[in-house]
Amino acid sequence: MQIHRNMVRKDVSLFVEKVFGEHNDLIQLFCTSMESHMNEGIYSIENVNGMKVAASTHCSIWHPHCVYVRLAYDFNCVDERAIQFIIEFLKDEVKKPLFFLIDDRFSRLAELLAQKHFQLIRKTDVVNIDPGRFSSVKVDSDKEVKTVEQILHNPHLLSSLIEICKKTYTETHVDNPVADLSNLSWEKVILDDLIGSSSYVVVNGDSIIAFSLMYESEENSWELGWIGVVNSDEMTLLNLVLDKQLRDANEQKITYIEKEVDSTCPYSLHIVKSLSYDVSETWYAYVQT
Repeated sequence: MQIHRNMVRKDVSLFVEKVFGEHNDLIQLFCTSMESHMNEGIYSIENVNGMKVAASTHCSIWHPHCVYVRLAYDFNCVDERAIQFIIEFLKDEVKKPLFFLIDDRFSRLAELLAQKHFQLIRKTDVVNIDPGRFSSVKVDSDKEVKTVEQILHNPHLLSSLIEICKKTYTETHVDNPVADLSNLSWEKVILDDLIGSSSYVVVNGDSIIAFSLMYESEENSWELGWIGVVNSDEMTLLNLVLDKQLRDANEQKITYIEKEVDSTCPYSLHIVKSLSYDVSETWYAYVQT
């Protein structure tokens, strides 16, 4: 069994397309890693019968303390020895901790990662929320609610929104820490593809104390993104703004709203308690300990 470094991308792409078949999302994720300007290396494991496993590694500006790994292998004929071989090789080759994001299609990989001292740090359910099946929850509150569109030209409130987004995201990603980036970088990511008229904040003076941001997605669908509150005792403020967003979705004839629900995010876990949804996929994040 041999390992090859910095493989010809065309050869790896052909292998990935062959073993993943109709799993177009997995093909796209692997190719995105290969083509990234932050790619760290492309590898394959081969035996006398040809390529058995391919791997692509890349770094992230937002999470710089680990190296992300994409694996490709035949789900119908899993070569566990080859997978173990490449995991051990990458642990020696890469100086930073390795990070794997996998789903249930990666047969046996979760068990192999656990055996190799990787820790499950997060489970993410990708849910499709039906806005038409939402039961409005009455929230008694005299707090002021505004759309993000209304606060964009208020530097104090916009700055407060950026700070609360940074705070809540950082606190829910302690096992894979966030980079120390400028407020301008955060603002760009927060506002990119934002639906300002259907993203809401709860205002207290010059501060944002709760927020729920909605984003453009595929036709007839939206994506519910960043959400959170300053004080965890006031989680019901999320119901207040979510009620407005779901009413907007119904008015706009939105079929479904996609939301990533992380096991490390108390805000996402709170809102799905009052929603009707279907889980479209589940992802598991493993990091080297």
